[in-house]
Amino acid sequence: MAPVRILVVDDSVVIRKLLTTTLGEVPGLEVVATAALGKIALAKIPQCRPDVVILDIEMPEMDGIETLRRIRKEAPGLPVIMFSTRTERGAAATIEALTSGASDYVPKPSHAGSAALAMTRVREEMVPKILALTTGRRRAIRPAAPPAARAPGPVGTTRVVPIVPPIRAVTTASVPTVLAASPAIAPARPARPPEAVPAKRARTTASPDAQRAAATAHLVLENGPIRLVRAAHRAPEIVAIGASTGGPNALSVVLTQLPADFPVPIVIVQHMLAAFTRHFAERLALQCQIKIVEATAGEPLMPGCAYVARGDHHLLVERRVGRPYLAMNQDELENFCRPAVDVLFRSVAQSYGPGALGVVLTGMGHDGLLGCGAIRDAGGDVIVQDEASSVVWGMPGYVARGGLASQVLALDELSGEVRRRVALGAVRAPEAAP
Repeated sequence: MAPVRILVVDDSVVIRKLLTTTLGEVPGLEVVATAALGKIALAKIPQCRPDVVILDIEMPEMDGIETLRRIRKEAPGLPVIMFSTRTERGAAATIEALTSGASDYVPKPSHAGSAALAMTRVREEMVPKILALTTGRRRAIRPAAPPAARAPGPVGTTRVVPIVPPIRAVTTASVPTVLAASPAIAPARPARPPEAVPAKRARTTASPDAQRAAATAHLVLENGPIRLVRAAHRAPEIVAIGASTGGPNALSVVLTQLPADFPVPIVIVQHMLAAFTRHFAERLALQCQIKIVEATAGEPLMPGCAYVARGDHHLLVERRVGRPYLAMNQDELENFCRPAVDVLFRSVAQSYGPGALGVVLTGMGHDGLLGCGAIRDAGGDVIVQDEASSVVWGMPGYVARGGLASQVLALDELSGEVRRRVALGAVRAPEAAP
């Protein structure tokens, strides 16, 4: 297989040399060109035909944001990884880039006095993202096709496969069975109403057996068929969203389409550094009609508000005297992440039961697989982003192939489906009254 072709764009000769040396030592990777300026990079892209661009943000003449926008116009399918500083200015610029179509980001190493440590950190953080973005399943975020170009169908339908029995084994109770890939299933467990859930602190960490099973489940689920399950009949009382690579732009698309009077709360885990999440929430707040804030421990959940997990903190939902509140902790990483989607989704399942709706957006890895199992076991529902509109179809792909999602939808269809489900609840509520 031909090596992955990389274009490095940075005005620092030291950084260009660091990346060229570090990435060039990795089998299967090749730095085919470097550029000190954005305009030089734009000229080199059609010449060297890179598979991925590593782009600095702060550059003279044409900064990284403007260069990114030009790349998106001239080469919309080309993955771009922002290489940014951890400073306040760098964090704000990185968020702007991510919500403008950058595929992912990697912070510049802070080990100024140790080239070896810097190279190690770059290798550990950069290489997995390059490989994820340049595999056969990678997809660059691109403008949604106009409705006329899409296959006809009612809102909320999926164009994937018919509903099939779910692999219930992927849930937290029985993940290991998925390795047998058996089509046989057990009857779904009856949903437990939220009132029956104890008020004690939600479990943060999955059991060791469940974590080991989830870590090996990808061997079966990575290339298996999509298995849809029947949608839950109860309208959601909360929407929990998980995202990773490509998530900032995807979240922007989903959340900007929600009205200011959206009737349920939204909780979000986006894999992101602590220095960046506040800027991310502030950026979304400027774009959206609903209220969006960085989550704060002890804050009661309110309808029409979205709460973004703080970096380096797990986010949970807990009930106190029947009312839902936000909680945070710094327990051990799960799926190598903190915040972790699994942690949030399990707590939402425990607090809301059949009133929970999980939404899994683009991202590498399988964080969210166990959490979606918990939501399904509690009687809730799960929908995921499709492969074509995802930057990396890891997280949503595992859930879809694991038999835990009722729908697989394009990015520009997700918000409408969420609104439809919530609106149905608003219409049906009076009919259920005596």
